[in-house]
Amino acid sequence: MTSPSKSREQVTKYLPGILALVVAVWLVFPLIRLDQSDYTRAKVLVYRLALGITILILILGKMGFDIFFPQGIAKKVSNLKSVVFIIFGILILAFVVFIIVQAGSLFLSSYPQTTDYNL
Repeated sequence: MTSPSKSREQVTKYLPGILALVVAVWLVFPLIRLDQSDYTRAKVLVYRLALGITILILILGKMGFDIFFPQGIAKKVSNLKSVVFIIFGILILAFVVFIIVQAGSLFLSSYPQTTDYNL
């Protein structure tokens, strides 16, 4: 059986990464449902988005470094870590594309039409 100190060591090993992931998701969560009423908070939301995506990219980079350059001589990396790395990268890319499309559609829907000017 594993000793309590060993299980505590495993928990403390993964805790900073899990906390960073939770903070990053909390930062980008308001941007999933963006509407025109959020224009008043646009500056705060842009900073939250930038910080959240930066944290997510740093986590992805650390995962990539751990997979491509494992510590130890000829240490084999599990296939699960490789698959999670690829899926996490695709999810970050999809989220960034989603935010760009959502912001573009919000901009185009709030852009005045040429017929509104009564020329």
